Amino acid sequence: MSYHIYRYGDGCLWMEDMAKAVDHFKNLPMDHQYSAIGISEGGYAVDVIIKGEYAGKGELLCSRDIKQSVLFQEYPEKTIETLKALYEAVGVKAEHATEIIDELTRMAEELDDLEEM
Repeated sequence: MSYHIYRYGDGCLWMEDMAKAVDHFKNLPMDHQYSAIGISEGGYAVDVIIKGEYAGKGELLCSRDIKQSVLFQEYPEKTIETLKALYEAVGVKAEHATEIIDELTRMAEELDDLEEM
């Protein structure tokens, strides 16, 4: 999967290397501008971690948009594995990451069950 870093006013930067994408994201200021790092594959992309004022109480917010994304529906296992690595690299709190990963894993199993029908 590829990575994108979006910052309101600066636009979107697309990167193939997760380490470089994470480094760039971490170096963005914590201010009132919407900033996010996301993942993409094929023609699909979704923001997955938001920082700054838009993250609310904490420094980082794990977006729930991934659950509804076509990206997840098309590539569930790959999306989950990429998210695990990205959450760890960015420094998302374990309890937040685990909650979302567990929910996505259940949803992926349901998708598999539907495909088998």
